[in-house]
Amino acid sequence: MASDDKAVPGAPGAGMRRQGQRLLAAILGCVVALGGLELSLRVAGVGWPTAFLLKGEAGGKPAWVENPRFTWRFMPPEMGRTPQPLAIPVQREERSIRVVVLGESAAMGDPEPAVGYPRALEALLQARFPNRRVEVINAAITAINSHVIRELAHDLAPLKADAWVIYMGNNEVTGPFGPGTVFGSTTPPGPLVRMGLALRKTRLGQAMGTWADAVARTSRTARSWGGLEMFLDRQVLVGDPRLASVRSAFEANLRETIEAGRAAGARVIVSTIAVNLRDSAPFGSTNDPALAADARASWTAAYAEGRAAEDKSDGRAARAAYDRALRIDGDHAELMFRRSRLALAIQDTNAAPGFARARDLDTLRFRADSDLNAIIRRVASGREAEGVWLIDAERTFERNGAQGVPGDEFFWEHVHFRLPGSYLLALLTGTALMEALPAGLREGAQPDWIQLDEVARRLVVTSWGDHRIAEGVRARCRRPPFSSQANAAERDARLQREMATLGKGLLPTAFNPQAESFRKRLAQAPGDWVLHDQFGRLHESFGDVAGATEAWRTVLKIIPHHFGVRLQLGRMLATRDETAAEAEAWLREADRLRPRTAEVQVALGQALARLKRMPEAEAAFGLATRLRPDLLEARVQWGVALAGQGRDAEAAKQLGLALDLSTNSALSHLHLARIARRQGDTNAARMRYAEVLRLSPNHREAREFMGSPL
Repeated sequence: MASDDKAVPGAPGAGMRRQGQRLLAAILGCVVALGGLELSLRVAGVGWPTAFLLKGEAGGKPAWVENPRFTWRFMPPEMGRTPQPLAIPVQREERSIRVVVLGESAAMGDPEPAVGYPRALEALLQARFPNRRVEVINAAITAINSHVIRELAHDLAPLKADAWVIYMGNNEVTGPFGPGTVFGSTTPPGPLVRMGLALRKTRLGQAMGTWADAVARTSRTARSWGGLEMFLDRQVLVGDPRLASVRSAFEANLRETIEAGRAAGARVIVSTIAVNLRDSAPFGSTNDPALAADARASWTAAYAEGRAAEDKSDGRAARAAYDRALRIDGDHAELMFRRSRLALAIQDTNAAPGFARARDLDTLRFRADSDLNAIIRRVASGREAEGVWLIDAERTFERNGAQGVPGDEFFWEHVHFRLPGSYLLALLTGTALMEALPAGLREGAQPDWIQLDEVARRLVVTSWGDHRIAEGVRARCRRPPFSSQANAAERDARLQREMATLGKGLLPTAFNPQAESFRKRLAQAPGDWVLHDQFGRLHESFGDVAGATEAWRTVLKIIPHHFGVRLQLGRMLATRDETAAEAEAWLREADRLRPRTAEVQVALGQALARLKRMPEAEAAFGLATRLRPDLLEARVQWGVALAGQGRDAEAAKQLGLALDLSTNSALSHLHLARIARRQGDTNAARMRYAEVLRLSPNHREAREFMGSPL
C-alpha cells in the first residue's frame, strides 16, 4: 500500500509545524524588535563604544587612539581604569617594528609609566635597531586581569603588530570576576562571564547595566577607585575551592589571548610573573580554620614568643619559637615570611622557598602565585615553532636577586618595578624578540644591548623625577594594606632615606641641569610626547608656568586628544587669578572629552571661584562630590574657595567633611587654622597648626605661628 507524504488537515504533524512556524515568527519578531531598539539607542547616543581602540587622528593623519571607557564593561564606571594615552598611526612606517605589551599595572609601568617597562623595552629596541622606527604600544591597564585582557586582545588585530608581549597574572583573584574582587560578581561560571560581557557590548545591555547600577546605588554609596585599601575584607585562603576556578579561567583566557595574537599575525612572547618576595611581607594572614582551640593557643604563644625575641634581635630564640609555631600550623603567611627572613640573615640556603611559600599563603592576593606561574610555563613553553615564546621572569629575577630572593633592588613595593627591574624584564623580552622577529626585521641590528645607564639617559631619569615617584610610593605605602605589612616601618624608613638623597634634585639650582637633560634628549627624539609631558611636569614643579604650558602645548600637537594634559594645564592655571580664565578654557575642553569627570569639575570650581563666579563654582564642586563622594580634593578645594569668599562657617563645614575622608589633609587643617585665627580662637588655631606640622614638618606659616621658625 502506497504511503501519502502530504499532510492531512488536523493531523498531529501539521499542528506541530504550525506551532513551529508561529514560534519562529515570534523569535524573528523579537530579533527585529531588539535590533530596532538597539539601533534607536545608538542613534540617541545611549551607551558607549566598547572596543579598546577608536579611530582618531594625530599629526593630521589617521591614528588609532585609546578608548577611555573600555573598562566600563568589566567594572562600574566610577571605578573604571583608563588606558595610557595612545596615538598609533594606522599606516605603519615601512621597515618599522611594532610591539604591543598586554597586562596589568606592573606591565603598564605603575607608578610612573614614563619610565616603566614598556618605555625601557622601547629604548632597548630602538638602540638595537637605530635605522628603524620602533613602536612599543602600552596596552596594559591598572586593576584588570585575564578576563579583560582576553577581550582586549581581540581588538588589537588592526595594529598589525610584529609581536605581542603578555605579562599578566597579578590580579586574577582581585580583578573582575575573581573571588577577591570589589568590581561585582565573584567567580561566576565562564560561560556566564562571556555571555554578560557580550551583552555589555550592546547599547541595550549597557542601558540595562546602567539601570541595575543605579538601583544598586540606592543601597550603597558610589565608590571610586581607592587603591588596594578597597580589598581589605576580600581575603581568600590558600585552600579556598574558588581558587581552582581562578586557575582554570586563567589558563583558558591565556590560551585564547595567545591564539588572538597568532591570528593577528604577531609572534607572542609570554612571561611568568616576578614579584617582590624579600622586601614585601604578606598583606593578609590567617591560621588554618580547622586548627583546634588548644593547638591555636599553643601556636599563638609560640608566635608571640618569636615576635618578642625578634624585636630584641635575638635571632636564635626567634627561629626556635617560630619553628614550634610552624610545626603546629605552617599555613600562616606572615609567620612563614618572618621565619624566612631570619633564615636569610644567617645565609640559610633554604630561605628562598620560604619566601615563595609566604607569597602563596598571602590571603590578600595581589601577587601572582606559584600555581599561576606554573600554568604560564605549561601553556607557553616549547611552542617556538608555533610562534609562541616563553620568558621566565620569575626565575630570572630570582637568579639576579640578592641571595636568590628578589626584593627592593627591583621593586618599589609588591609588584611594581623600579627602573632596574624594568630594565631586567625588558632585556629578557628583547632577547626573546631577537629570536622571534622575522629575519628581515632583524637585519642591521646592533650587536649588543645598551646598558641600564644609557636607558636612564634616553628616558631622562632625574633626581626630581625619582623623588616624585618615591614620594608617591611612600604615600601609597602609608595606607592599608601596605601600612599593616610586617616590614612596613623598614620600608618607610628606606623610602625616607632615599627621598633625602634625591631631594637635591628639588633645589632651585637643580632645575637647569635637569632641564638641559630633557632638551638634549628631545633634540634627538622631538616626537616623543611622553618626554614633553615629563618636561612640562618639571617646569610646573619649579613654578615655571610658561615653560610647563609650552611643553604641554607641544604634547597636544603630537597627541591632540590627550585628556590628561588639558586637565594638568587647567589645574595649574586655576591656582592663579591672572590665569583662571585660561584654566577654564582648558577645563571646558577636558570636560568635552570626558564629560562628568570629578577631577575636572574640582579644577573648574577652583577656576570659577577665582573668576568670582561662585554659584557656578559651587555647582562644579557639588557635581564633583556627587560623582565621587570620596574625593578628598573636592571637599578641600570647595572649602578653600568658600574661605576665600569670607564664608567661614560654610568653609569649615566642607573642610570638616574633607577631614572625615582623611585626617591627614594638611590643607584642610591649614585653612581651618586660618579660620580659627580670624575668629580669634587661638587654641583651635594652635591645634590645627600642630596637625599641619605633623604632616608637613617644614611648613613655614605653621612653624612661625607655633614659635619655631625655620
